[in-house]
Amino acid sequence: MKSVKHMLLSTVLVLGLSGCGSECTEDDLKNKLQQVAVKVQALATSGDVTKLMEFSQKASRISQSTQGDSDLQAACQAADDLLDEL
Repeated sequence: MKSVKHMLLSTVLVLGLSGCGSECTEDDLKNKLQQVAVKVQALATSGDVTKLMEFSQKASRISQSTQGDSDLQAACQAADDLLDEL
């Protein structure tokens, strides 16, 4: 369970390290990532392993789709997608 939690938090960090420049500001992204982190923490402590694994797989796909993308808007969209999944 701890390794899944670390993987989810790593996904959040990867999204947070995306570049800059569009409608979504760095502060917007920080706020979204904080929301994701809080919800991931709640999910990790809920004990619902099935839901945690499903989210982990979706988060991984979202993270992979934004890797190498320097667009802040793409990172914000990815964070929104993660929030929708939670």
